[in-house]
Amino acid sequence: MGNNVPSRRMSRATVHLENSNGADNISFVDAIHLSPHQVQLLTSTWPRIKSQSSLFTQVFKVLMQRSNVCREMFQKMSIVGGFSSNSVCDLNSHAKLLSELLDTLMTDLQQPAKIVLAKCQDVGASHVNMNEKCCGVVFDQLGEAFTELITKVECVRSKREAVKSWMCVISYMADSIKSGYMEEYAKKRRSNNHPPPQNYQAAGGSCPYA
Repeated sequence: MGNNVPSRRMSRATVHLENSNGADNISFVDAIHLSPHQVQLLTSTWPRIKSQSSLFTQVFKVLMQRSNVCREMFQKMSIVGGFSSNSVCDLNSHAKLLSELLDTLMTDLQQPAKIVLAKCQDVGASHVNMNEKCCGVVFDQLGEAFTELITKVECVRSKREAVKSWMCVISYMADSIKSGYMEEYAKKRRSNNHPPPQNYQAAGGSCPYA
């Protein structure tokens, strides 16, 4: 989850903020259909989740165990990143970035959903050069690993609605990150005179548990 968003364009979040007219500023909470009680559960459990920094590292460890592609990419990035003083390619840096991304969302759950979408898509787009082949499935696996671990945290798993709420949030994040990657990958393919990948999926994470 590097932070090197393609420099040829402004971030999607910046563009949306500048072009916002208020007409379509549905909040993130409304976009994934969370009740006031579910919002309260998210805000009350997040500080305890955030304090467990090892959880975010474990997400990527599980991902590497389940995905040979992901493991190989981390190994490759670590080698390349070793030559750069500004590297954000190792596992711990990715864990920190994942935590920070979620924190920006949890700081204001009422922020426009399109801003959350744009921030996540920029993260996905920044990974377009991580492999020659389409690796969209990696982001599905990231969402699965993240969901599995966060719903095992005591303050979450002890409340059914908290589990459902966090599943909605992570599903939206993972789908949005993937859509940003897939869009950028399709652009890259088109620029190289290739057709877009068969499993291209339009932007817009959704909550299957709402």
